[in-house]
Amino acid sequence: MTVPAGTAAALGEQVARLHRTFNAMRQQLTAGSPTSGDGVEWAAYGLLFQLVGGGPRRSSALAEAACVDPSTVSRQVAQLVKAGLVTRQSDPEDGRASLLVATERGHAVYAEKQVHRNRMFARLLAGWTEADAVSLTGLLTRLNDTVLEQRTSLSEAMGQHTTTNTTEHRPIEEHA
Repeated sequence: MTVPAGTAAALGEQVARLHRTFNAMRQQLTAGSPTSGDGVEWAAYGLLFQLVGGGPRRSSALAEAACVDPSTVSRQVAQLVKAGLVTRQSDPEDGRASLLVATERGHAVYAEKQVHRNRMFARLLAGWTEADAVSLTGLLTRLNDTVLEQRTSLSEAMGQHTTTNTTEHRPIEEHA
């Protein structure tokens, strides 16, 4: 079964709109500062969340799990280590390598941020039915899983089929 092109385009626009909206919210919440009070960039917390949720791992595995470039991981992990949220430990399987491990403080910061995120989403969904929220959660889970499963093959396919006609990709007018 193939989804019609118009439906795929509308979904793409809404996902892009959601991304822009959350970026704007993040900028508001950080009040123009690229780092929080502990010197850690907002994006670096995603790495901390990966370590808390998935356990200790090497930098390369963390980059893969977080879908970011290894150089970005290196820079952001340095911030997390400096803030005392992550530590480096010798890898028991290979003493030449190190594992990144969330510290006790890192776990506490993670828990605080989870509480904040859960309150934010509870407020955003206040006018929704539980059934709609559950449905959206299931569909987003499915979309995220599909993106992860097809990430490599999709990027290869998209690299082969780029278009030069930009008039076909004009954004749909957003309504507030």
